[in-house]
Amino acid sequence: MIIEVVFVIYILLMLAMGILEYRRSKGILDYYLAGKRLSATIVSFSFFATYFSTSAFLGGGGFGFLAGFQWSAFLTFFHILFAVLAWLLIAPKLKEIADETRALTIPEIFGEKFGREVKLIASAVIIVFFAFYMVSIYKGSGNLLEVMMGISYREGLLITAVIVMLYTSLGGFRAVVYTDLVQGILTFLGGILLFASLLYFIGGFQALTDLANINIFAGKGELLFEIGKLGPPPIMKAGLVLPFILSLTFAISIAQLSSPQLIIRFVAARDERVIRRGMLITPLIIGIFAICVFSIGPFAWLVIPNYENPVKYLKNPDLVVPFIAMKLLPEGINAILLTAIIAAAMSTINSLIHMMATSFARDITGRESVALTRVFVVLFALIPLAIAMNPPDVIVAIVGVSFSVITSVFLIPLLAMLYSNPSKSSIVASMLSALIVSVGWYLLYYRTYWIYPVVPGLLASAIVFAIFEKFFK
Repeated sequence: MIIEVVFVIYILLMLAMGILEYRRSKGILDYYLAGKRLSATIVSFSFFATYFSTSAFLGGGGFGFLAGFQWSAFLTFFHILFAVLAWLLIAPKLKEIADETRALTIPEIFGEKFGREVKLIASAVIIVFFAFYMVSIYKGSGNLLEVMMGISYREGLLITAVIVMLYTSLGGFRAVVYTDLVQGILTFLGGILLFASLLYFIGGFQALTDLANINIFAGKGELLFEIGKLGPPPIMKAGLVLPFILSLTFAISIAQLSSPQLIIRFVAARDERVIRRGMLITPLIIGIFAICVFSIGPFAWLVIPNYENPVKYLKNPDLVVPFIAMKLLPEGINAILLTAIIAAAMSTINSLIHMMATSFARDITGRESVALTRVFVVLFALIPLAIAMNPPDVIVAIVGVSFSVITSVFLIPLLAMLYSNPSKSSIVASMLSALIVSVGWYLLYYRTYWIYPVVPGLLASAIVFAIFEKFFK
């Protein structure tokens, strides 16, 4: 009962904030970019909340149960590294160009620099692959609400979609970032709370000695501390654990540099001082959260086998974090934590549907209308919801590659736009090659070499860009 009460309070708060920001929004600039008046705290926590979805809390937190501390170490390192680089390399230049061109969306910035064709390619990638990316987040939140509240999976999906759709369509980007602030703080504190509770339960860091001596699925617990030894059985059998872990942690983390739903926050910052302060705040909160949450999985070997057979959690590591929360925390506290995990999902979904709607309304239809954009917010919330109700196998495959496509399509062109004077043909060729190679690699080669498709996608994008700049400029 306590879980339901906490969740209802959270929902009512999000809806109230959406209504409040609806009343405060004064026009297209407010609806698209919150008037470009965001402070460092709001930009930083909104960036954090948008980046860390349910998959970070459940997948990132639980996968170490299968892969050990190599997962925790590499993922934390890359998260901090690319958070610093995003605010150092991307934020100042992107803010400057956006202010000069008065562009309100990421595709529009590309369009101002390289023409309508590039704007349409960027918009199409955002709309198509964000929709598939949302399927996975919807699915995670539906599964979690099913466990938390004893409702059906489809009811969980509907609750998530309707709530986010309402407050995002009403309040626009203002509602997105201010609800992100609440959801980001909730997610941040929830991660710290869970890790601290786990450490307290197992007796602190001295439990590392016990962890090294216990029996796990592949032998002694000391394997949890070694690099290249633990991972999914097919990858261990192929002897490709290290390339898999490195490419996957790299792929997840480098998204901070170029994912449109993240970097649009730099454009909405009030001024350059906000960017400078955000360079300190964001990597700090990302680093603390990453260290806490991504270390839960390996330590869970000291908890889960005491209660039940760990095989179920090896097959589905996403169950590790909810199990730890339900076993170690009192009912009222675990209600807050589970709500924080749902908040992580909603804070990502709201940014994705807002980005899709604004890109479609402004960059594809060419209509500068808040009312029309609200209609598209509803539309783009419902399309992935319908797919998530019963996703076919081909959709699951596209969901897996969508994150790689988004990163690899935008990163090289974005850096080139910020730091050089590239030709339109180079940008178009770079984007299309990244798209084709990422999808092709995932479908044809990923399960042979176990290297995540963002790596070949980025390589193809960079090589094709260099060739076109050299010979076809």
